[in-house]
Amino acid sequence: MKKIIGCGNLLLKDEGIGVHLIEYLRRVDLPVDVELVDAACGGFDIMPHLDKVEKVVIVDAMQAGGSPGDIYKFGLDDFSIDTPPNMSLHDISLKDVLLLSQRLAPLPSITIFGIEPKEMKWGMELTPEVKKILPRLARLVIKEIENA
Repeated sequence: MKKIIGCGNLLLKDEGIGVHLIEYLRRVDLPVDVELVDAACGGFDIMPHLDKVEKVVIVDAMQAGGSPGDIYKFGLDDFSIDTPPNMSLHDISLKDVLLLSQRLAPLPSITIFGIEPKEMKWGMELTPEVKKILPRLARLVIKEIENA
C-alpha cells in the first residue's frame, strides 16, 4: 500500500494546498495500491497513515523564502532526530510528527513536497500563482509514488 497525504487548512488560502491536491487527484486514474488521504491540518492524525505502508508522499505548504508556487522536495534524511520535537499538543508541526513517529517505529519511505504559498489569510481559494502549479505538482507526486 502507498499513500498520498495532503495537509493544510482550507480556510487559509494557499495553506490548503495539500488538501486541494488530494481533491485534484481524486479525478485522476491512480494505481489501485495508492490511497489518497486528506489529513487537513495534520498533527497526530497523520501517524496511523504511516504504519504498514510501503511509501508515503506528503504535500503541505512550506514557507522557505521562494516565489509563490515553488515546489520543494525532500525526505526524512533532511530532518535531524537530534532536535527534540515541540511538545505542545496544540501546535505540532509535520516535522515533529515525523520525528515522534520515527522514534516509535520504523517509518516507510517518505517524500515531502513543500509548496511556497503566496497568501495564508482567510479564504478558501488558492491564489492564481499556486493554483496553476496543481497539474505539475500532481505529475511530480504521481511519479514519486509510482517509483516506490
